[in-house]
Amino acid sequence: MPARHLTIACASFAAALALVQPSAAAWPEKPVRVTVPFGPGGTTDILTRNIQKIVQDKSLLPHPLTVINVGGHFSVGSTQVKNAAPDGYTFLVIHSALLSGEVVAPQRNLSYRDFEPVALTGGFCLHPIVRKDSPYRTLKELLDAAKASPSTITMGVNIGALNHMMGVFMEQGYPGAKFRFVQIGGGGENYAAITGGQTQSTVLSSSEYQSYKAGNIRALAYSGPQRLSLEPEIPTARELGLGFEYCIENYWFAPKGTPREAIDGMADMLAKAVRLPEMKEFFDRQAQTDQFMRGEEFRKRLDDEFKAIEPVARASIPR
Repeated sequence: MPARHLTIACASFAAALALVQPSAAAWPEKPVRVTVPFGPGGTTDILTRNIQKIVQDKSLLPHPLTVINVGGHFSVGSTQVKNAAPDGYTFLVIHSALLSGEVVAPQRNLSYRDFEPVALTGGFCLHPIVRKDSPYRTLKELLDAAKASPSTITMGVNIGALNHMMGVFMEQGYPGAKFRFVQIGGGGENYAAITGGQTQSTVLSSSEYQSYKAGNIRALAYSGPQRLSLEPEIPTARELGLGFEYCIENYWFAPKGTPREAIDGMADMLAKAVRLPEMKEFFDRQAQTDQFMRGEEFRKRLDDEFKAIEPVARASIPR
């Protein structure tokens, strides 16, 4: 066969083959699983479930986004994701607990470097909390008690997580004060513990406080740079002379080795979600910021945040 005819025949065969062979499917081909390593009702859970609803309402993915809560210490659910197959359908949503926990609980062998960073979606600051019937009417009264009788005021936390770190920030800002940190869990679990009388104090995020403030609790301060417009009567920690600000961001991760198309696909979806008016309204209602970050910028942010929180986390380790 002449070369010209052979070329045409091969091209025709290739075109026919392309018609009968399926092309590579776009991610995702099935439901996507997202693990929240905290019990229901905390900031991370509230955020993730709101995104889940937006994904469904706005058809941002062709398949459902399934949210799985793993309560108790955040390392349990995080480790499950770390050890999961990198199939492109398994993700983790957490915050700086993953960074500070690396220092506070090295025996758990868990680091943010064990995951593929996907994206950052919004942030929030914190409130030290007591029951409404607590004898401590101000943060100074609470810290004075923790100073007068060190390690007797119980503070419910998730050891190594943001509520624990906030307690350490308060101790450092008020020399001599010392809390007795009690492992409880995430925001929903700590709310139940303090209202049930198991603990005397705790720390809730600004988002959690919006959900629970109608209950039997009272915020003593706010860790943000200025007072919240939603809670203008609550002073900042810096106003009260504690000399610090402490705010958190929401991080999305995938197991190491997750295909790039899945990481990019998830980040693309999250970028669309946070730009929607419904998500903007959620951030405002929950006293969260609407920032978004991905790629190398997000990876650098994680490294910078780890450097910032590491000395505080080391200070929380009992000597």
